[in-house]
Amino acid sequence: SDRFHLLKGLTDAAKKFLSRLLAANFILPTETSHYDGKPTGDYWDKPAKEDAPAAEHNANVKKKMKTVEQVRELGKQGLNKSEIARIAGINRATVAKYLKDDFNPSSAYYNTTIRSKIKPYSQEIRNMLSEGKTFKQISAVIREKGYEGADGTIRMFATRERRLMKEAAKQGGTGEKIERKWLVSLLYHPVDEVSSLSQDQLDRVIEEYPIIGRVYDAVTGFKGALFGKKEAGLDQWSEETEALEIDELESFINGIKRDITAVKNAIRLDYNNGLAEGSVNKLKVVKRIMYGRNSFELLKGKLLRLELKRKIN
Repeated sequence: SDRFHLLKGLTDAAKKFLSRLLAANFILPTETSHYDGKPTGDYWDKPAKEDAPAAEHNANVKKKMKTVEQVRELGKQGLNKSEIARIAGINRATVAKYLKDDFNPSSAYYNTTIRSKIKPYSQEIRNMLSEGKTFKQISAVIREKGYEGADGTIRMFATRERRLMKEAAKQGGTGEKIERKWLVSLLYHPVDEVSSLSQDQLDRVIEEYPIIGRVYDAVTGFKGALFGKKEAGLDQWSEETEALEIDELESFINGIKRDITAVKNAIRLDYNNGLAEGSVNKLKVVKRIMYGRNSFELLKGKLLRLELKRKIN
């Protein structure tokens, strides 16, 4: 079994459950006390293995450094840049870059985010909307306070907030508006990486809907077993999760039970089918580029030639 698809299967099941349990937008009573069960901070203890973006970045760096080491070794042997480029399968400009002592294999864009221009003014915009201010009046006020973004951004944000206010009014409740998609995001990211939801809001959601906390526990427990190589803990996890009596999660558990040996091998072994998946993906890209213009024989010849030049893997 593939680890990626195992985790995707579980998160998809949890997402379906949340969609069945909650409306797209719902009102969270502001008087609700904090959840007094398991602290929500424990849900997001990071497993021993790095998260998916970090793992992908580290794998790319490792792969690139192998090429860098090859290029530098060939340079020590006295080969010129053109010869090195031909052997390594890269261009001369890349060879020159790899030969520099200060070359950094990490991507310049890794672990960087673009700061939201409107976020610092979000609460003020909500207050003005509740007072009946127009887009033009809101824009004038926040621009005086330093906002430098586009008017379209203000309009989009304000339109969304007005829609949520109307839906809250229809529900007849007084409280805080919460969007279901924020809670879905927590299946993939820790709460401190979901900018729309605070730890306090999450605690109060779980107080109102305790089963959501149990679902997060189930997802986190499976991640811990999968990436922490805790094969023995899988059976216990299955029993505890089945006890929740959630149809979507039970369906996922029944699926892994039918292929339990392969699932345990995925936990225990480091092997994965990434190489095969990558080759198939590249093959399909080439096929689509050539579709309708070339014959199968030419497609076959091109792929075999790319394989010989090690352009496929």
